[in-house]
Amino acid sequence: MGMFSYFFQGPKIRQFHHECIYYDPKKEERENRERRIRAELGLEKSSNNLSMMRKGVFQEQRKAAKSLDESRRRRVIILAVVIGALFLYIVKF
Repeated sequence: MGMFSYFFQGPKIRQFHHECIYYDPKKEERENRERRIRAELGLEKSSNNLSMMRKGVFQEQRKAAKSLDESRRRRVIILAVVIGALFLYIVKF
């Protein structure tokens, strides 16, 4: 009988695991106080700054990166031409 119960066991019951999230009023109060003080002193960047949320920011950044890549590419090509010219000059003499 013990052998049959070994082969025909039911599935193991899955345990529910929940990590409690505690609200710390002291921490919340301290963070609010620090935020208020930073705002009064002008140390904190405005959280209402939506410059990254406006339309077309991604496209502008992509264009800026593309122009930077193009200028780097131009420099590399010019440098390669100069090095090639120097190499040919040295080889001829």
